[in-house]
Amino acid sequence: MSDASSPTPPTTSAVTLVRTSQAWSQADSAAGFVLRYLAPMRRQLAVLLESTEQADEGLKMIIAHLVSAGFGDHKHDRLRDFLLRSIRSAARKRLKEMPEGKRPDIDFDQLQSDSKDWLRYWREGLLERAWRALERIEHATPSRPLYSMLHCATANPQATPSMLVIQIATETGLQIDESNAETILAEARRMFAQLVADEVSETLEKPESENVKQEIKTLGLSKAFVGIMAKQ
Repeated sequence: MSDASSPTPPTTSAVTLVRTSQAWSQADSAAGFVLRYLAPMRRQLAVLLESTEQADEGLKMIIAHLVSAGFGDHKHDRLRDFLLRSIRSAARKRLKEMPEGKRPDIDFDQLQSDSKDWLRYWREGLLERAWRALERIEHATPSRPLYSMLHCATANPQATPSMLVIQIATETGLQIDESNAETILAEARRMFAQLVADEVSETLEKPESENVKQEIKTLGLSKAFVGIMAKQ
């Protein structure tokens, strides 16, 4: 589950829903693995505690616990469930440390795994990781501006290939044949979908195709797979 190496671009129009058989709970370093997901965790803690400073203190508590105890014996189908439980625990502990007059009123019963806000924070966190991975691929092979092309097309959905070519040249200095623009964009969409599938599968205890499909649907990530065939 290393985050250091650049993903390998797919060579077909399909994506493979599961490219790893390792469950998140089997990561070599629990704390190191969870560091990938600090952004959505911090957002949720900041909302609960009404303070980014308190959120950061809560994150320190969570990471310190993972360093000393790892994932422990907790059994969850999804990493986001485990992390939400950690967030609730950290928030309760931070509340006890805060002056009584400054403690926010938190309804912990409303903070469930299907909470609309938590799902949004988690979805946006996974998408951001997929975007960063796509950017790393472009840095490794600058002649194939997959990140730049998809980023431009996403920001300007009505842009024609000629418009995208001009924008890429302006932003990166790379000259692309207009005839190749659609091919590069299609490749970028496939790669992004693959990266999203990878992100989702790595957060499941049982990374199997049906579980990945369901999680993609639950998180509202299906749009990334429109027009792309998903292999089992």
